[in-house]
Amino acid sequence: MRAGFGRPFALDFGAVLAVGQAQRVDMALLADLLAPVERILLDQMTEEKDDGTS
Repeated sequence: MRAGFGRPFALDFGAVLAVGQAQRVDMALLADLLAPVERILLDQMTEEKDDGTS
């Protein structure tokens, strides 16, 4: 997770891919899903912060 101004703005793709490789996941599928899932996770984190729930 990379953060700036108190909010996350990106996942560390290298770390995610390294964990995926260690877990023997389908790397092509992981690479395809990484960007869309990143956006969903970051949007969710931002909403939680804005609501004061986190």
